[in-house]
Amino acid sequence: MPRKHVAIVAGETSGDQHVARVIEELKIHHDIAFSGIGGPKMKAAGVDLIFDLAKYSVTGITEVITHFTMIRQAFHKIKKHLMDKKPDLLILVDYPGFNLRLAKFAKKLNIKILYYISPQIWAWKKGRIKLIKEVVDMMAVILPFEKEIYQNAGVPVKFVGNPLTISTQPSMTKSQALHHFKLDPNKKTIALLPGSRLNEIKRLLPTMKQAVDELLTSHHDIQFTLPLAPSLDKRIIDEILGDTKQKISLINGQALDVMNCSDIVIVASGTASLECALLEKPMAIAYKASTLTYILASQLIKVKYLGLCNLLANSMIVPELLQSDYTKETLLNTIQDLLTNKAMVEAMHKNLNSVSQSLSKQSIDCSLADLVIEQLA
Repeated sequence: MPRKHVAIVAGETSGDQHVARVIEELKIHHDIAFSGIGGPKMKAAGVDLIFDLAKYSVTGITEVITHFTMIRQAFHKIKKHLMDKKPDLLILVDYPGFNLRLAKFAKKLNIKILYYISPQIWAWKKGRIKLIKEVVDMMAVILPFEKEIYQNAGVPVKFVGNPLTISTQPSMTKSQALHHFKLDPNKKTIALLPGSRLNEIKRLLPTMKQAVDELLTSHHDIQFTLPLAPSLDKRIIDEILGDTKQKISLINGQALDVMNCSDIVIVASGTASLECALLEKPMAIAYKASTLTYILASQLIKVKYLGLCNLLANSMIVPELLQSDYTKETLLNTIQDLLTNKAMVEAMHKNLNSVSQSLSKQSIDCSLADLVIEQLA
């Protein structure tokens, strides 16, 4: 039997990381050649990279315009690669603006297509599902409710589990982390995660600073910690916090361990909020954008909740402090509730456990690795 060839396109760092694990798993028991577009994790896993697009992690409209020439070059390269090599399977990982265009091209070449990590059609651009039905042979989704959406549209789909269930593994126990970070085990620990992007930091951290200053005047049994994203310039954090930085344990990276040793987490909307949910930590989700961005997003994005854990539960199981609702007063009130309302915290633990279980191995249809082999058969 000739060796199977799988082409993969992952245009962002997260996709590069997630799919690399699956490639490593597949290569243990199967002789498969991998090629395509990705990043260092895929390359280390043995993929013959024809273009490193993941290092740019182009996501926003401005970034797409800035890197347009590079993106176009990558698109032409992968098109030529597909025509020359005619792989047995093309795996497209997230990155819908690029990958859905490529799927239309690959379909004309009669290349089988597996799409991993669905475009967020449940939030916006719902019309994309028509194109997906036309060009994609199998959807591999990472959120349980996505499966029903595709089934109702007549698109072949499998729920393969969420990659965060694998990567959300703290390196220390709670007591070990408290000791490692020099935190007092007799105090309640509140973790502040204002995001990893500069705009998020500038909009969320000042309000967190105000809340810290006020809480520490009335509570002597709490302490604050803030993990610094590696991509951030610490001087920006220092500038925003001012003297308040003396009251917060600033930690380089290690966000999972910081969350794990905390009693309460105030977290920016995004991946970290789902990690926090998987760790089953009582939390509040914060989000604030420019007024124009928020107005436009409100018109385009049609979801009941912003936090992924709330979307998965289809209920407001953790508070969301969004835009004008994100103030010093609302943040203080929320933290006070999390510190004192035992019934609320117990209910939150129970609901977060249910969310975690919905993403567990026991809930999936099959693994992504098994689905790849099935598609190659």
